[in-house]
Amino acid sequence: MRAALAKLCCAPSAEPPLAVSTLRGEFQDNREWSRNPSRPAIIIGTVDMIGSRLLFSGYGDSFRRRPSHAGLLGQDTLIVNDEAHLTPAFAALIRDIETRTSSERPLRTILLSATQRESSGDTFPKTLDSDLVSEESVFAKRYRAVKRLHVKAVEKPREEIRSLALQPGKRTIVFVRSPGEARSIATAIEKEYKDTEVILITGMQRGFERDQILKQPQIQPFLCKAAPAPDASPCWIVATSAGEVGIDLSADRLITDIDTADHLLQRFGRLNRFGETEGDAYVFYNAQLDVELEDDKNANLRATVKYLHSLEGNISPENLRRNRPRPEANTRGPNLAPILPWLIDVWSMTSIKAKDWPSRPAVEPWLRGDEEASPPETYVAWREDVLDLTDPEDIEEVLDCFPVVAQERLKQYSRELCNDLEKSPFTGNKAILIAANGEIFVDTLAELLKRHRSRFNFATLLLEPNTGHLDANGMVDWAKPPTEQARYDVSETPARKRIELQVDEERPETGLRFRYEVFRATDDEGDAGRKWVYFSGEVRKKPQAAAQFLDAHLGQVASMASDLAGHLGFDERLVRIFEWAGKHHDLGKDRRTWQRAARNFQAGPALAKSAWLDGRALGGYRHELGSLLDAENLVPAEFTQQERDLALHLVAAHHGFARPHFPDFAYDKTAVRRSAKIALESARRFSRLQRHYGAWGLAYLETIFRAADAIVSAASEGTASNA
Repeated sequence: MRAALAKLCCAPSAEPPLAVSTLRGEFQDNREWSRNPSRPAIIIGTVDMIGSRLLFSGYGDSFRRRPSHAGLLGQDTLIVNDEAHLTPAFAALIRDIETRTSSERPLRTILLSATQRESSGDTFPKTLDSDLVSEESVFAKRYRAVKRLHVKAVEKPREEIRSLALQPGKRTIVFVRSPGEARSIATAIEKEYKDTEVILITGMQRGFERDQILKQPQIQPFLCKAAPAPDASPCWIVATSAGEVGIDLSADRLITDIDTADHLLQRFGRLNRFGETEGDAYVFYNAQLDVELEDDKNANLRATVKYLHSLEGNISPENLRRNRPRPEANTRGPNLAPILPWLIDVWSMTSIKAKDWPSRPAVEPWLRGDEEASPPETYVAWREDVLDLTDPEDIEEVLDCFPVVAQERLKQYSRELCNDLEKSPFTGNKAILIAANGEIFVDTLAELLKRHRSRFNFATLLLEPNTGHLDANGMVDWAKPPTEQARYDVSETPARKRIELQVDEERPETGLRFRYEVFRATDDEGDAGRKWVYFSGEVRKKPQAAAQFLDAHLGQVASMASDLAGHLGFDERLVRIFEWAGKHHDLGKDRRTWQRAARNFQAGPALAKSAWLDGRALGGYRHELGSLLDAENLVPAEFTQQERDLALHLVAAHHGFARPHFPDFAYDKTAVRRSAKIALESARRFSRLQRHYGAWGLAYLETIFRAADAIVSAASEGTASNA
């Protein structure tokens, strides 16, 4: 397998031939999946992180990365959508995109679910007979596990759930609706049983604390696949629907309030999961559900109660498979937004930043459906440097090299969060709001709530430490005073570090690569000032040469681009286009402005990379646009009009611009009128190419070419930085 995968990879390296990356969890994206398009990759991600990237709007991505990520995920990819019943809008989205990428490298999809909302004849497996030959097999034990169901109609379900939960059992898991209620029951149990620590699982916990759950000793009995000892101490888990999936645990007693059938079936899967003992499930519902009303807002819950009674007290997987709930007993699916062609065009114009196009539709409705079915959420995180980050451009650079990862953030429903913050004592604290479209706002919480309340939906809110009360479970209470400051900022990981230094202090050796620095303002006492320095990623080997010259770089990129294109099976004409683009993509660096910014003050050969590039000295000039000026008349006559378009577009777009435009400040100041003409034509060219290749097909071609440039640049990293 390793040898077969290695044959697929172009540009061999010491890295394994299979990239494994995560777009969720406690890990920062290692970007292995996106560095080399020829390298096979497995990506584990969430609906939000994968879906937003498919729609050219990757959460946390800069405009430069958005087309690359869309191209890589939308072409030559298989998306396996696990627990698809939980995300019907995303399932519809990827099926729609699948129909739009029917090419030699299509997107393909598989939907996985044990509790699908809609019945379908196309399911797998058709029969379980071969799995049940032996009664002692692992599968047979789980399939026929003893699980007894007790359905109870009561006047006050919450009180009954709390009362039963407080009675000791061996291994008890309690499901309730709200995080606040879950925390209240957990606190009551710990108060009743002094030496007991209750595991709390909610969707509103911060990733850092949630990731510690499986390491805690009190959860180990639930993970054991053997029956508990007769003298085992009682233990509890209290959860919201967040505990329904994702943890392979087993309980002897399950207590839950009523929910739709699809949710309850998931919860029943946590009872006697391994067939090692016997289990009892207690489902409480308000007796008023038994009274049928004309205007029935709880029709699905009423249908669920009827379904539960029809099971006759047996909720083994075998009986549930034979007796599936009717559609009206399941959660109503969200209203789905159609994906119209103009929307794809709008999202794919990634070079136009959010602040310049505030009316561009956000992608959330296409990932989650309508807001009624899935209320908008906001991510919240705390960082020590929030007080010193004021410039949106600085913040964008910091988030690019030091993005907000799952371990440091928690989720809050946007409306509830805004209401709670308005009533909190923290409205004067500074905060940074990163809207879903990437636009950045910096102000006090009071001003952000006043001016940008609607932008909290699906946004990320960065707070200074000691804003809110963050408890040991990773849940926040905005009405209480803060806890100790050390609890708040958990942004550092083994792969990245942030250090505060004096302005004139040298950067220490951290074993990580220097990425960016932000200078704080000088204080009133005459202090020279301080700075935040950001490091992330491995330190790469230094090149043998002291600098990378332009001619050499152009030749190396041309060679790598043609190798990548050939390795990926492109035809000879396309390989020729990639090679030509490589030879001309950086011609715009051979300008006095660019060379002086790269500190090449001598009259020697032009540089392509240098140890430092003074971006401010460029005055906004983009060398890609300068390259177009030089390359326009150098396109081979043998190229067709379409081939000419693609060749020039690869040159124009290799740093994320020309999708579809270049801003005015990017012009070559020595040829402003011609720059404007070339920039306008690049927008028209983008439109023509997208119609021909499709949005994802064009992005894929761009990504391959950009990767060739990046691979060559990485080989000389050490002198090269942000050039």
